[in-house]
Amino acid sequence: MNTLVDQIEAHILSGCTNNQKRAIGTEIETILYNSNGERISVDRGAEYSATDLIEDIEDINTFVTCSLEPGGQVEWASRPAFNIHDIHKEWNDIQTILKRACIDNKLTIVDLALDPIYSPNDIKLINHRKYQLMNDRFLTTGKHGQWMMRNSASVQVNLDLVDKQDAEECGFIADCISPLAAILFSNAPFKNSRPNGYENIRYRIWEDTDPARCGHFLDHGIQGADGLLNQFCHYILDVPVIYTTPDKNDHVGFYDGTIKQWLESTTENNELNSEDIKTALHQIFTHGRYKTVLEIRSTDRPPKGYEFAPIAFWQALMEQGKTRDTLLGKISNWSLSERMEINLKASTLNMNQLGPNNKTILQWFEWLAELVYDSLDNRASALDIESEKIYIEPFFERVLSNGVFTLQSQERFAKKEIPIKEFIMKKNAII
Repeated sequence: MNTLVDQIEAHILSGCTNNQKRAIGTEIETILYNSNGERISVDRGAEYSATDLIEDIEDINTFVTCSLEPGGQVEWASRPAFNIHDIHKEWNDIQTILKRACIDNKLTIVDLALDPIYSPNDIKLINHRKYQLMNDRFLTTGKHGQWMMRNSASVQVNLDLVDKQDAEECGFIADCISPLAAILFSNAPFKNSRPNGYENIRYRIWEDTDPARCGHFLDHGIQGADGLLNQFCHYILDVPVIYTTPDKNDHVGFYDGTIKQWLESTTENNELNSEDIKTALHQIFTHGRYKTVLEIRSTDRPPKGYEFAPIAFWQALMEQGKTRDTLLGKISNWSLSERMEINLKASTLNMNQLGPNNKTILQWFEWLAELVYDSLDNRASALDIESEKIYIEPFFERVLSNGVFTLQSQERFAKKEIPIKEFIMKKNAII
């Protein structure tokens, strides 16, 4: 008889490519304002809403996958692809449609990872029971769950798994590098119409949403690559349920207990339903999480033109070969205290802070940049494609020269001496 852990692990590994080509995908979230500099409503009403926008996009391109986040943020999900160029072409197509819809309806794309002006109290939650249950849960577990749901935006990267060893190594890399990535890709300069200074606010929001299901693997006692997947499956069983699998009418239910207790209550002949496993995995919000792929969630939504930098970053570091071996060799020597310390330091955007091995965060960025470039150039040669380095190199150059984008934006704002709303609207105006 397979245990719950065995069945969950088998579900995760069911997506393995078994040494075939590895696909990658992405989800990019975007906040939108109307012509008055107000968040567009998530639900239909007297004014053009995020729901209207999704329908207009899908009417033009029936193959596009767009959905709504709890506060009306628009999320575009790519199709899986074997190189980033193909995903970028798809992104360009959707951007053409989105730009036309924005011009027609006088909308402004806010290319930040946190709403710069409005608080969660200003944003109506989408009328969906799953998100209402999440909202209720997060009111009791941390200070920032409502900020996460209604006011944040990120880029998520989904990576095919080759086999169990690959799944564990990629998960370990994601867990070690995520605090550095959270600083590198920080793009949330304002909150409640005030500059955030050196506060890495979206990272802090996620760290204070629900400690049972958020944070790093390390926070949940998962320390190394060896046995990581089994430990992850054990860990999730003790996490409280937020909602249960939708029924045939798409109605989700509530269960007052742990994921283990709920799954045990749903088994038939000790066999779990794959949809129930999927539902359970989707209620884990660690910076990296497993579905039938590895989803890496630690990067802010970058400024316009740099949206694909996180995708190239993670693709490069997860690519099997010399680069990944070098990276694994380095991070495997980080002590637990060094890892815990860098996880804490990621809340502050100071690249002169010391990280592991007594190197500054800036020095780690410089080392990672060279590693990423080498990996992507090697991929280009092996696949006979233009190097995917074009999506990350300009980003690295800006950050290494001028600091992270959160601080760059605040510096530009200080020089303008205008209200934040005016600054945001002018910066993101669609011509």
